[in-house]
Formats: sequence, structure tokens, C-alpha cells
Amino acid sequence: VLSTPRAHMGRRETIFRLAKGFRGRSKNCWSLALRRVQKGLQYAYAHRRLKKREARAVQIQQINAGAREYGISYSRLIRGLYLADIGLNRKMLSVLARQEPYSFRAIVEEAKKGLGGSVLGVGK
Repeated sequence: VLSTPRAHMGRRETIFRLAKGFRGRSKNCWSLALRRVQKGLQYAYAHRRLKKREARAVQIQQINAGAREYGISYSRLIRGLYLADIGLNRKMLSVLARQEPYSFRAIVEEAKKGLGGSVLGVGK
């Protein structure tokens, strides 16, 4: 099955549009542009996932720093929140640790109470 010339040109135009800004012949030579665009789209796909992974790592670091100011480690804080039935996600905890230190301190105190009721933090 042969594609129509118009459909073929549409694909070429799309590839060259995506290749705009590339260095050397990769922006205007079809075979090079096609390879570079395909590789660029692969990188974009992978890095959309990496971005989420790195954001979560930064959030955990911020929560850990905030928790240690109040004398508790990150892992014990998370366990205490679980035992105290506080359902805040890590993104919200990191925002609180950065922007609302008094609210975060109250949450840490609740987590400490949750840990205090269990033997070595084991329970539930």
C-alpha cells in the first residue's frame, strides 16, 4: 500500500518541525533528522519519568531535613504518620516543611504520639 504524496510530505514536515533547533545537518537532512528526532522523543519519554523520580527524591530530602529539626528521622516520621492515621502524601509534607513550619511541627508531634503508643514503632 502506497501512501499519498501529501501524507508523505506531512510526515516530513512534522519531522523537520520537530528537528528545528538541532545542530548541523540534523535539522535539514531527512535521514539524520529522522534519527535525531526519534532519539529525542525517546529521551523525552524517559526523562518525563526521571523528572517525577527526582522530584520525589527532593521532596523526601526536604521532609527529612524538616523532621530532623524536631528530633525525628524521616523513616520514623513516616511510620508515625501511618500509626497515627495521618494520610498526608510526601508532596504535601514537603510543602509544609518548607512553607509552614508550625503546621509541620504539629504533624511531627502527632507522628511522635503515634510512635509512642507502639512498641519500637511496631504495630497496627
